[in-house]
Amino acid sequence: MMNPHDEKRMRSGVLYTFSAFSIWGFLTLYWKWLGSISSAEVLAHRIAWAFVFMLVVISVRREFGAFRAQTKWLIHQPRQLLVVTASSVSISANWIIYVWAVAHEHVIEASLGLYIIPLVSMLMGILFLKERTGVWEISSIILAVIGVLVMTVRYGHIPWLALSLAATSGVYSLSKKFVVFEAYVGMTIETMLMVPFAVVFLIFDGFQSPASVHYFTQVTGLLLIGAGILTALPLIWFAEGAKRIPLTMIGFFQYMTPSAAFLIGLFIFREPIDRIQLLSFIFIWLSIVVYAWNELTKSAATKSACEPIREKHLSD
Repeated sequence: MMNPHDEKRMRSGVLYTFSAFSIWGFLTLYWKWLGSISSAEVLAHRIAWAFVFMLVVISVRREFGAFRAQTKWLIHQPRQLLVVTASSVSISANWIIYVWAVAHEHVIEASLGLYIIPLVSMLMGILFLKERTGVWEISSIILAVIGVLVMTVRYGHIPWLALSLAATSGVYSLSKKFVVFEAYVGMTIETMLMVPFAVVFLIFDGFQSPASVHYFTQVTGLLLIGAGILTALPLIWFAEGAKRIPLTMIGFFQYMTPSAAFLIGLFIFREPIDRIQLLSFIFIWLSIVVYAWNELTKSAATKSACEPIREKHLSD
């Protein structure tokens, strides 16, 4: 039985994680509100204001000194700098792809990419980290591949949008395996690396399109600032939640985002979905069921194996 401290920690972890994935799911609507602005400009504002917000967060947490020290250390560590840069570029690419997808009415296809992210991460773990895998993991990957192939054969082209979202997220997850920074400092450094490009783009865009500087006299300006906050905040909550709840539980929460995106695309944006697309999604959903069942089974087996050890420890 869980003691009160662990129970409180579990509840807070569930709340943090649920809040993070809720925001990620409903950001689809937020990007639609910014649909009149180019995806590149939204990305630039998103990076710039996320960095400002993270500076505030690490200052409040009194981690600004650690941020400066880690930044100086990073300059003299080319391998770690390459990893962090790959992390920054991949997550930035993921952001702009999804914002573009929402603006151009491809939310349902984007949700397909979001659904297969865990499977792509698992595949990268097998290929690059030499992680052991079994029949169920391979089966879930095969089902997902069939789902993608169904859509490819039907439309005569590979669903690059969905695969790009999954691939960039997979690269981001893989790079995180090699990053040595504490979560908040690492997030600040990641956004900092992309800020110069974002600022240069905004300055250049301001000269090219003077009307863009008037955004901040309107509600749109607040939405652009909010985009940065809503980029960083769920990442913070996810980091806090991941410390408190089991990985298996996180695995179930992560399907909130693509499910919300799929339903928003289908029922709010009224994007069409034909039988072939539906068949493709059925294969993806089956792969998720296999993946989730396998994770749940492994978690239960681990718990059963640890229980006699815990009981022996308590009796001693």
